[in-house]
Amino acid sequence: MLLAAGGGGVLMAQHVYYGEGESRSPGIESAPGVVGAAQRTVSRSGVEYSPDAAAYPDQRIIEGLLDNYFDGINRKNYELWKSTVPPSKWRELPLDKWNDDYGSTTDFDMKVHRIDPGQDRSALVMLSFKSEQDIADAPPQAKARCVQWDVVYPVVVDEDGNAVLDISRLPNSATAVPCA
Repeated sequence: MLLAAGGGGVLMAQHVYYGEGESRSPGIESAPGVVGAAQRTVSRSGVEYSPDAAAYPDQRIIEGLLDNYFDGINRKNYELWKSTVPPSKWRELPLDKWNDDYGSTTDFDMKVHRIDPGQDRSALVMLSFKSEQDIADAPPQAKARCVQWDVVYPVVVDEDGNAVLDISRLPNSATAVPCA
């Protein structure tokens, strides 16, 4: 089934993640229709899935993809990271540039809040995570050692039929602010 029709963006995702008028408080997580955190699942790499996200039909494919993506970054394994993004992204970020961009980065506190079907066998993964990096390597809009990310990662099928994260769209589907 990977990957089937819908839409979404960061503002909608923030509304879904936290609810209208609801603010994020450290240690308090909520998801639509969820009473307790005991119903959440966690992947081998520590990516936490809300019950709604865990119930998505292609969740296991997305789980493997996100585990490899974050493991690639955290373990400084370019080949593993490269296996999770389309060829256009790794052509844009060859090993030397990737090391410059991600060399000091460690991602943690990854939470998938929702997975929605997209168009053309795709899916939209709404997640949040934190990254620690040298301030020089922080994104320009959040020059801090710790950055809170809220993103919508499109999962698409590449020309070889593999599911990949189309992170090339991030400038329009991510917010980054210094950690609270």
